[in-house]
Amino acid sequence: MLVKSKSQFSVDETVKRIEANLKEKEIQVFALFDHSQNAKDSGMELLPNQVIVFGSPKVGTLLMQQNPEVSIELPLKISVWQDKDGHVWTAFISMKSIADRYDLGDSPIVTNIQNLLASIVEQATTEKR
Repeated sequence: MLVKSKSQFSVDETVKRIEANLKEKEIQVFALFDHSQNAKDSGMELLPNQVIVFGSPKVGTLLMQQNPEVSIELPLKISVWQDKDGHVWTAFISMKSIADRYDLGDSPIVTNIQNLLASIVEQATTEKR
């Protein structure tokens, strides 16, 4: 299940705010995929669309120790895109749905990650900072 939030900012600004928030929390950004730039480089058009890939190996390892199959979901990702009406959105996969899919149970780790993702997105998409 995707958790979607509308942003008050452009895709670029929302991504910058997410990256800054991750840096403040000492969470490593592994990659940033700019799908719209990749489309442009291929002679195609796509509205602004970027995906941030990030995580903490210490936390991810704990999840993979419970079930190695969860590795397909890691590192974590937040997608940021602009729709055809000019609205900017963020989305991430709910940790609850990941926990259910891989039988991780009601682990405090899962709850903490879900709360962290929600906090990062809220801070990146609203004026509060």
